Amino acid sequence: MSQAEQRKESSFDLKENKGTVLLEKCLRAHGGLDTWKSFKGLGYTLNDNGKDVYQLTHLKDRRAYLKSKKYEVGFDGKVAWALPDASEVSGKSAAFYYNLDFYFISVPFLLKDPGVNASYEGKAQVNEKEYESLKITFGSGVGFTPEDVYYLYLDPETYVLQILTYSISYFDKENAGINSAKVYSDYKKVQGLLMPHKMENFEWADGEMGKNKNHLRVFRDIKFLEKIPDEAVFNVPERAQIEKITKE
Repeated sequence: MSQAEQRKESSFDLKENKGTVLLEKCLRAHGGLDTWKSFKGLGYTLNDNGKDVYQLTHLKDRRAYLKSKKYEVGFDGKVAWALPDASEVSGKSAAFYYNLDFYFISVPFLLKDPGVNASYEGKAQVNEKEYESLKITFGSGVGFTPEDVYYLYLDPETYVLQILTYSISYFDKENAGINSAKVYSDYKKVQGLLMPHKMENFEWADGEMGKNKNHLRVFRDIKFLEKIPDEAVFNVPERAQIEKITKE
């Protein structure tokens, strides 16, 4: 290995080590990974621009159940399903939608999943405010869209997550640029964990936040469960529309 290659590798290792340290500080600021792991389920009601959706996720195996006035969506561990169909959900796809809000509300805890990589990106200025920044990438075969990339912007004093920018490669892996920013706010302690109760999307370009996308998501009645009362809710109902996720 040449000296240039050694310097590059050493710099990469340093960024990863700093990234791990900063992620740990963020986790502690949000209540700690041990507290998160002590629960079996997470439930809440999401108001998505005026429409309520109840969402329940099994934290150990990520099975999910979502219910609104117009549809039910779930993941039974192998397939995503929608009843009567997925025409009313984001992306018109149960596989895309079933864990979409759960993932964003569960950052940073899910960033300790196997195959998730965090690297330190230094201090960053966003709209004249300074943050500590992390880059998140995923190993090959991790999740449904390992090509996704996230950047976390943390308050430099509290290490609480303030902004998350991201790419979505689910529908177009070749043109999945980072053009959206999600702003986290209205944090409240829930059973020992600091949880955001409001997320709002903005345009993002060249490290600057742009116009509000009028995509507001408000969470209420957030509750961590030590036991899920009826795990049958995750099962595929009769006449449900099915989308395969895992390989058999």
